[in-house]
Amino acid sequence: MSKRYSAQKMMIEDALMRLDHPTASEIYEDIKKTYPNISLGTVYRNLGLMAESGEILRITFGNQPDRFDINTHDHIHVICKKCGEVFDAEGKRLKELIVEIDESIEESTGVHIENRTMYFQGICSNCREQS
Repeated sequence: MSKRYSAQKMMIEDALMRLDHPTASEIYEDIKKTYPNISLGTVYRNLGLMAESGEILRITFGNQPDRFDINTHDHIHVICKKCGEVFDAEGKRLKELIVEIDESIEESTGVHIENRTMYFQGICSNCREQS
């Protein structure tokens, strides 16, 4: 791993900690404020490598741009259909439900679940208040 890659990766990790479920473009714009020489291609390439290695999550919602999450622990994503904001849903009961779903799938298919992609859609409280 080169020093340059490490510095770029650190910039991306820092941006992911500051931003909530950002797109690659949002990460690029954030980093560019401090490091104007970074390219969008570099950000995309590093995000891809980080997602492949499991360091971050790539969140895909249909036709919308992928979003990225530094929180790799088991949790569920909820997206607002109006504003597009992404929320993390976590808690003891949700973790228990995830285990139950995994076990149920394994019982019915024989497939041991190693990871999953699950998200819910709705209208967030801010958008409901504006209606």
